[in-house]
Amino acid sequence: MQFLAQSWLIWFALFTIIGLLVLAVVLELLRRKRYMRLAIVQQWETIRTIIIEKEFSEEEARILTEVIEKYEPKNPINVVTIRQHFNRCVQKYIQDLRKGATFEELDHIGEVLKEVRIRLGMDYIPYGQRIYSTVELYTGQTLWFCPKSGSSEVWRKGKVAEVNEAYFRVAPLTAQDRVNLRGGDEVAFRTWRDDDGRYQFVTTYRAKDENVYIFDHVYSLERFQTRAYLRVKVDTILDVNIIKISGKYDLSQISAEDIPYKVEFRTKARVVNISAGGCALLIDRDIDEDMFIQFELDLEDEGEPRVVKLIMKILEKLNVSLGRYMYRGAFVGVSNELRERLVKYVYKLQPPISTALKEQERLSKERKKSQTERGSSQ
Repeated sequence: MQFLAQSWLIWFALFTIIGLLVLAVVLELLRRKRYMRLAIVQQWETIRTIIIEKEFSEEEARILTEVIEKYEPKNPINVVTIRQHFNRCVQKYIQDLRKGATFEELDHIGEVLKEVRIRLGMDYIPYGQRIYSTVELYTGQTLWFCPKSGSSEVWRKGKVAEVNEAYFRVAPLTAQDRVNLRGGDEVAFRTWRDDDGRYQFVTTYRAKDENVYIFDHVYSLERFQTRAYLRVKVDTILDVNIIKISGKYDLSQISAEDIPYKVEFRTKARVVNISAGGCALLIDRDIDEDMFIQFELDLEDEGEPRVVKLIMKILEKLNVSLGRYMYRGAFVGVSNELRERLVKYVYKLQPPISTALKEQERLSKERKKSQTERGSSQ
C-alpha cells in the first residue's frame, strides 16, 4: 500500500509538471499572438499616417490597402518601407488582375500604383544597382527591339515613352523603326544601362496607342554584360614614370598635360586589367602611395593623338609577393573626349556580346524543351 501511495504521488507530480509546461506554452503562444495583433494594429496606424502625409488620393489609398491586405497582412509596414516587398506584392496583384480585368482597367490600375510608388519614394534606383524587371525602366531609356516571329532579325530602336505598374510603352525613334505587330506577338528587347550593364528580355505586345507600342512587364531580366566586363583583363608590359605632383590641383578639372610634375624614376610595369576609369599594374618596386604613375597608351583608333599620356592616382597598394606590388588606381586629368576614346578602346577588347546572347538563347531553348518533355511524360 505504501508503494502504491508513493507511485500515485510520483504520477501526480509528473502530470502536474507536464500540465504546467503545457499551460506555460499556451500562455506564451497567446501572449505572442496578442503582441502580433497589437504590432499589426500599430503598423496600420503608421501606414494611415503615411497615407495622410503623402497626400494619397482616395483611390490610391484604397488600392494600396487592398494590396497589403492580400499579400502582406502579417507585416503590412514592409510594403510601404521596403522596396523589394512593395515590388513583390504589386507584381502578384497585377498578375492576379490579368486573369479578369480588361486592358483599360488594368492600365488605369497600373497608373494608380505607379503614383503610389512615386509617393512612397520606391521609384528611385541607387546608382549602379541592377534592375530586376521592366517596371524599373525609366522614361527616355533607349531600347532595341525585334519581333520574335519572322525570318529576318532586324533590330529597331526606340525609347521608353511611359512606364506604369501594368505596362510599359515604347516609341520608335524614327519612321524606319516602326514595325507591324499583332496583339500577343512576342518581341525581344535589348538595352544598356550606362551605370549597370546590358540586358535582354522577351515580352508580349498588347496594343498600340498612335505610334507608341504597349507591352507587358517582364519580372525576370537576364543581365548579360555588367560593369565588371567594362574592366577587361590584359597582359601588357609598359614603361612607366613614377611622378610626384607638387601643389594642390582639382585633378577632375585639369588636363593631364597641364599638370606640373617631377619624374622620380622610370620602371617596367605589367598591365593586369584596364577600364575607362583606371587600371591595375604589377610593379617590382615599392612606391609611395602619394606618388602618381604615368604611362603612354596606344588607343588604336583614328583619334589624335593616337598614343595618349595617362596619369594614374594610386588608390590601393597590395603586396602580392616578395618585392612585387599590385597598384590599383584611377586616371586623373582625363577630358570627356579622351574618356570616350578609352571606353571604345576597352569595348574593343571585350568578347562580342552576341556570343553570350546566343549561348543564353540556346540554354533557354534547352530548358523549355526539357520542361515540355517532362510535362508530356507525366
